[in-house]
Amino acid sequence: MAVSACVSKNLENPLLNGLGLGLNFIDNQQIELKVEVFPCCQGQARLWDQQLQAIRTCSLRARLSRVEKLYAQYRKIWPHSSRLPHQVSNPLSAQILQDLAAVFKRDRASTHLIISPHRQPSILWSQALASIWRFGIEARLINLTKHDTQELAQFTADFSGPIALFVEQIDRLWDPMYVEALEHIVTRAYHSEAFLWLDFLQVPESGKVDEGDDTVKAELQRRIQRKKQAINPLELLSKDCISRLQSMSGQQLRR
Repeated sequence: MAVSACVSKNLENPLLNGLGLGLNFIDNQQIELKVEVFPCCQGQARLWDQQLQAIRTCSLRARLSRVEKLYAQYRKIWPHSSRLPHQVSNPLSAQILQDLAAVFKRDRASTHLIISPHRQPSILWSQALASIWRFGIEARLINLTKHDTQELAQFTADFSGPIALFVEQIDRLWDPMYVEALEHIVTRAYHSEAFLWLDFLQVPESGKVDEGDDTVKAELQRRIQRKKQAINPLELLSKDCISRLQSMSGQQLRR
């Protein structure tokens, strides 16, 4: 491969398929650069420019470091998952890359809402991988039902350049703590003009409360149960939050 054709100069081309193009996943644990894909620098992310008499560097190593952190986070949250973020079909990979390219070019809305029917790793992990590695975008992902205060603060911390925020497992919105966390994320994304993906988990809640029990505790349990069984999770968000989401997504959202 000629140096002029080095893939490092074309990673952002969505027509080149493969979320982990140029990456080698060893036993799905260790991640390294494929040297043959980057002949100009042998995967070192730096080379001597004879004409300029200086060392030229690129973002390969920085991107690789962020990918490694993403995978460490993935294994912590989903230790028993048999599928890793890069393991998607070719058609889905191509779709993810083309959709992200359109969003990052501002040809599409900056915010997207999806609903998942199962408790499993979201497709957002694959999108975050592609954002980091293929497009060089600062991408952060948080699992709303498994986060703590420190993670939320890091997730919404300021960043100097473009940033993509991914929120998976949006659930338990009957609990004010989770509503507050989600609305904080939406507000931060709104004011920082961040790219935002929200993946709501729609899982029917089981369990019944004795309707004949007229105690205060039973009435509170019935109210919580009705909130748990809300068909539309947006019903549990404030009007201000819905207004921001509508502005960011370009959609008319019904509560």
